[in-house]
Amino acid sequence: MLRVREIGADVVEVTLSGVVDRADIAGLEQALGPKLEREGPMGLIVRAEDWADITADALAAEARFELSKLARWSVFARMAVVSDLQAIGAILAWVDPLMPMIEMRRFDAAQASEAEAWVSDLPDRVTARSAQSGAVTVLSDGSDGLLAFEIDGRITPEDVDRMLAPLAPHLEEGRKVNLLVRIASFDGFDPSILTRSLMGTKFDAMSHLGRYALIGAPPWMAAIAGTVGGMMPFGLRLFDAKDEDAAWAWARGG
Repeated sequence: MLRVREIGADVVEVTLSGVVDRADIAGLEQALGPKLEREGPMGLIVRAEDWADITADALAAEARFELSKLARWSVFARMAVVSDLQAIGAILAWVDPLMPMIEMRRFDAAQASEAEAWVSDLPDRVTARSAQSGAVTVLSDGSDGLLAFEIDGRITPEDVDRMLAPLAPHLEEGRKVNLLVRIASFDGFDPSILTRSLMGTKFDAMSHLGRYALIGAPPWMAAIAGTVGGMMPFGLRLFDAKDEDAAWAWARGG
């Protein structure tokens, strides 16, 4: 069973109990869909103390719904899951760094009131809107064979366009280019990036990279880069902020 209700103006509560089936997910889509079209920030609390299981067709339907609304999930600034299951906490700990624009926390069943208070403590809309002003600064435009950017904040589709623009001549002419990215702070990305046609351009861009230097990556990002780096068609090296001079030298091919 699944039930959706509002707690105040900006917090949605989803309660799961027993076995969730396909009809429950249809109800979730109908109830939650319009709320995802609102202006954020909002809070989401999932009450899963009495949740037992979910059917296979319901799981598939839920995944389709999440993907269809991928560009809108960032209206939720905070998500709390109330459950005594440690596995849920482990899943949130894995997902949270990938989407740092949404704070995620698990609360024990006995902490339901604390969870509601936490998820209701939202940033004001002015603050949230100002955080979307752009996170990418171009440090080198690639004219000398090195593209360099600084990331400071949350990456928007406009930021991605800003990063791809100086890469376009290299793609058109089939030339290799080196890349350096300095991370001052990373506050996630707009999920709509994943649904836009520019994804194909980004994958094409990978084949035109010679070297990629990443400076100041947070631990979780460094772990992912270290894992996939060997599978990429370019050289990838991670540098601490204190080693920035070495990063620039390596990225230039020195």
